[in-house]
Order: sequence, then structure tokens, then C-alpha cells
Amino acid sequence: MGNVFADFLQSAGVYDSIKIEESNIADLIALLAGDVKISTYCKVCKKERVFSMEPLTFFMEVQGEYIPKKLSDEVKSLQDMLYGSKAEYRRENGGEWQWKNWQIDEVGRLMTLKYVCSMDNEHHIDFAVLCDNNSFMKIGQYPSIADLTFPILGQYYKVMSKDDRKEMGRAVGLFTSGIGVGSYVYLRRILERLLLQARKEAGDAIDGEEFDNARVGEKIKMLSDYLPKLLTGNTVLYGVLSKGIHELSEEECLSFFPVVRDCIFMILDAWEEMRKKKEKEQAISAELSKIASNIK
Repeated sequence: MGNVFADFLQSAGVYDSIKIEESNIADLIALLAGDVKISTYCKVCKKERVFSMEPLTFFMEVQGEYIPKKLSDEVKSLQDMLYGSKAEYRRENGGEWQWKNWQIDEVGRLMTLKYVCSMDNEHHIDFAVLCDNNSFMKIGQYPSIADLTFPILGQYYKVMSKDDRKEMGRAVGLFTSGIGVGSYVYLRRILERLLLQARKEAGDAIDGEEFDNARVGEKIKMLSDYLPKLLTGNTVLYGVLSKGIHELSEEECLSFFPVVRDCIFMILDAWEEMRKKKEKEQAISAELSKIASNIK
């Protein structure tokens, strides 16, 4: 199962936030305890790697001595106490649920989550998080989402044009800068060109005039043999992009961006798989031809 806060850290732009609630506090405790690993691109290894994190610790003064404590243990202790005397505790604190008390308020306000690559402990991904009240806000990341995405685009260089790779980079760059509507302009342009590329691949199997006069949703259905099933079964993608440009707020565009981007990556993944299969078939066919000529 995923962890809502780990998923958020990997996909959210800077200054995006989610709410810390009773329903997800267990996920936050697991994250702070270092129990959650993430799988992402390592900028140094130049490959997908698993990253892990040491538990967040702080020093608490006890009878004049400073003793190291795990932040996750303190948060869990508070929640256990809430379970035991929920009504009384809430009365003392204005009736509001909270995930931290005055003792760890400052420690839990600004946190740096340092993830380390499983193949080399000198390769890092660092996240900076600001927690005011029950808000979990991502205020920094290094390497950035853009840094981690740009190298991945290289794996599509045989099925994705140079212009599309450049514009996907711009879309991701705008997203990481908190500009949602602008990023959608580039995503829509990429999708339109990908559909034209699929149309070219279909050749005479698609009626040209009918295709040209069709709406985008209809075009996607017509190209069902050349696009991933997830896309052909959910033709709303283009509508989301268009609505994002003209109607949705920046916040809505930013929240939907990772899903829209991944839909485009799914198209490219499908094409790359088809390309490799075709390339392998051609290589085997060539080898069989050589064998045939040698045994005559």
C-alpha cells in the first residue's frame, strides 16, 4: 500500500499542501519513523532506485539532560493518549484534534526529510516540509521534479520528437514553479501531436477525412489500436487539458498535473514497447535469413 505523504512529496509542486488528519496520521507517523521507502529516478545513478530515510530525531530536555527522541514516537504517544482520554484532552485543547503538542511544535514545524539511494548513501533526495497547524506543505525539493523528469524523457527519444521532449520539459518546469495553467498549454500541444503521430502510424486503416472532421475524443477512439487502453477508455484527457487552460484554477491544474502527465507517458511507454518488439522481430528475421542461406 502507498503512503499518502510519500506520494505527495514525490508528485506535488512547491507550496502545494495536504491536510494532516486523524484518517492519515498513521501514514505520517510511518514517514517520520523512516518506515517508508520511495522508488524514483536517481540523478547520479541515472536509473530508477529505491530510497530510504533514517527516523527524524530531536533532543528533549529531561531533568537537565538532553535525550535523543524519535519524532514519530512522540507523535504516536500523543495519539495513543488521545485514544485513551479523547474527550478530556479535546476539552483542554479547545475541542480541536491535533497531531502535535507544545513540546514538539517547533520540531515538527519545519522538517527536512533526507532520503538516501539504496545503491550509494551519498546519493540523496531531500524534501523540505513546513507544518503549520495541520497543514503539510512542501516548500522545497532537491533534486527537483524537473531534474528527475528531464533524464527520464531521454528513454523516449525514439518515439518522442525533440520538440515534444523540449515542451514536456517546459511543462514540468512550470509545474514545479507553481504555474498550472501554463503547463497545460504545453501538455495539450504534446497530446495533439501524439495523436497526429498515431494517425500517421495507422495509415490507411483510418479514414482521413472522417478523422480530420472528428472531435478529439472521437479521434482517440478511432486510434484505439494505436493508443493505451487506459487513454481510449477515458477520452476525457483532452477535455481536462482544454478546461484547465480556460476554466480551472491554478490550484486545480497543479493537483491534476501528475495524472495528466502520466497519461502522456503511458502513450509513450506503449509505443516504446511496440518499437522494441518490432525491432526484435526484425533482428530475429534477419538472423533466420542468414541461417536459411547457410543451410542451403
